[in-house]
Amino acid sequence: MNRISSKKKYTLGFFTNPERPNAVGCLRQALEKALSDGRACCVNDETHEKLRVGAPSFGELHPDVILAFGGDGTILHAAEPAHEYGAPILGVNLGRVGFLSEIPPEGLDEALRRLDAGDYELDARMLLSCRVNGDAQRLCLNEALLYKRSFSGVVDISMEIDGIDAGCVLCDGIIVSTSTGATGYSISAGGPVIAPGLAAIIVTPICPHTLSVRPIIASGDARMRFSMNSAGYLSTDGIHSAEIDTDDVITVRRSEGHVDFIRFGQRNIYELIRTKLS
Repeated sequence: MNRISSKKKYTLGFFTNPERPNAVGCLRQALEKALSDGRACCVNDETHEKLRVGAPSFGELHPDVILAFGGDGTILHAAEPAHEYGAPILGVNLGRVGFLSEIPPEGLDEALRRLDAGDYELDARMLLSCRVNGDAQRLCLNEALLYKRSFSGVVDISMEIDGIDAGCVLCDGIIVSTSTGATGYSISAGGPVIAPGLAAIIVTPICPHTLSVRPIIASGDARMRFSMNSAGYLSTDGIHSAEIDTDDVITVRRSEGHVDFIRFGQRNIYELIRTKLS
């Protein structure tokens, strides 16, 4: 992604979940202000279709930067068009935690001024590429989740890392996350805190039926294979899901692409964890 050099040369993409009234209201207000300032603007396709806002959709006018209004879940959804169009994300926090966000709603005017001036940094975050039996890949910014299909019982999940047998785990499921996703589901399941931007893949068992199994931190370039001894599900970032059968092979590796986030200063992720998750 090339840096934005002038407000006359880039298009603002407005992104939100159209089912969240507070986020929609904030987006409408910011969009009207940007349009009145003469900025080129577009709106994510789902919001454009449901709300009939006064700007073209992403499909009609591609964004150069995406303003994501909402919480971390909204930003995870915004990662797909961000990757598709090579547009960095500026997260406007309307959620509870906001690990991925950069500014509150009242900071948007100042943020756009700094964008115009080139006064920002790009924070590149790795993506995971997940495939089932070599089929089309699903990308995820946070994590891929393998989970049992039945409510009761456990599932036996076999793991292989870089061609080496990493054993089998009796558990409810397994989380395979990036360093970005380390503060998501993984940390709730007892996974480690990983410094932001570190190229690593974390494997965290969910409720393992043994005391000897611990999370695994592998190289960001590791290639992983998983299989399940009973039917289950594969979910990527909680957005896409697929049913998994016993003869399926799930592969997870680092994607060749990435997603950029706009930052205006150094963030203390450790303080965020203490204050938001305490």
